[in-house]
Amino acid sequence: MTSGSSGAGAGEQMMQRGTGRRRGRVGAVLAIIMVLALLAIPVVVVFGGDRSSSPITLNSRADESAGRAVLDVPETAGWNPDTSATAGEMEDFLRNSTGSQVTFVRLTDGFHAGTATERFARPALSLSKLYIADYVLRHGSNVEIYEAIEMIRSSDDRMAEELYEKYPDSIDETAETYGLLSTRGDERWGYSVTSTYDVVTFIAALMESDMTHPILVAMAASEDVAADGYDQDFGTAVLSGSLGTKWGWSDNRQLHSSVTFGEDWVAAAAVTGSAEDLSSLVSYQIEDLPGMEL
Repeated sequence: MTSGSSGAGAGEQMMQRGTGRRRGRVGAVLAIIMVLALLAIPVVVVFGGDRSSSPITLNSRADESAGRAVLDVPETAGWNPDTSATAGEMEDFLRNSTGSQVTFVRLTDGFHAGTATERFARPALSLSKLYIADYVLRHGSNVEIYEAIEMIRSSDDRMAEELYEKYPDSIDETAETYGLLSTRGDERWGYSVTSTYDVVTFIAALMESDMTHPILVAMAASEDVAADGYDQDFGTAVLSGSLGTKWGWSDNRQLHSSVTFGEDWVAAAAVTGSAEDLSSLVSYQIEDLPGMEL
């Protein structure tokens, strides 16, 4: 099995199952929204978009004359990560959070919206498993490829530890491959950092390459409950039309993040707060964007 060999039929069936499990939770999650939490949320800035424009191209700059916004990713990153930045104790590492982050992009016209903080590096949490999995799909054995897919589906920390121990450069290599300038690894996978902008860029690239990419299929078939017993039903997963999601949370449950893709869009969000806080952030910032109305 290689990174593009998953069957379309099987992928669609798994996506449908994953989607159906989560839609029933949307109403319950939205009921938790608190007014005080919303007052502290940074406002999303809309960068524009034209429904008549061509699809987003991750390796090109925005065409200002056409009023089109795209994720601004250079063709070559030329980036040498400094892993010393996250070498402290976990408590200090978690304080590296930068407040709320939100990024949204629609592939059909390049519409892009995000908070001013969307490119700031912050704890990647389990979103880093996406980067590990991408590297393993390209360089690992058949057994390791299956483990990488299961790692995404059930957010299995043990598998992440084993794969990262074997491929310690996987996060940095993936970051360089996709031009993820805020993403870097560490000696331990759990200390890696990324941004909502980077993870949206990454998922959008997979979607443009193959909508039945194994990582996307694994996200669509994600378990309701993660390997550590945590419910996977919050954040960007509450958005209407979501097909697949990867979630992240810190061991102390003080940091939460998620990235979700739909048929033609990708959204990611991160917050210092609870899973309910993340769902509130997503509902407030993204649901009323053009084309996302419930």
